[in-house]
Amino acid sequence: MPEKKEVMSEEEAIQENIFQVSALIALLEQKGILTRQELLNEVEGLKRRG
Repeated sequence: MPEKKEVMSEEEAIQENIFQVSALIALLEQKGILTRQELLNEVEGLKRRG
């Protein structure tokens, strides 16, 4: 019998993505690969280009 897949709501999917991105940012900061300010600058640049 096939396993029943759990369905994730759009809100749950968005929250999961936020957690994953936050974890990646934290790891990159811990390793000294990027700073929070560099990240904010990049986000602002993407918003302006977008």
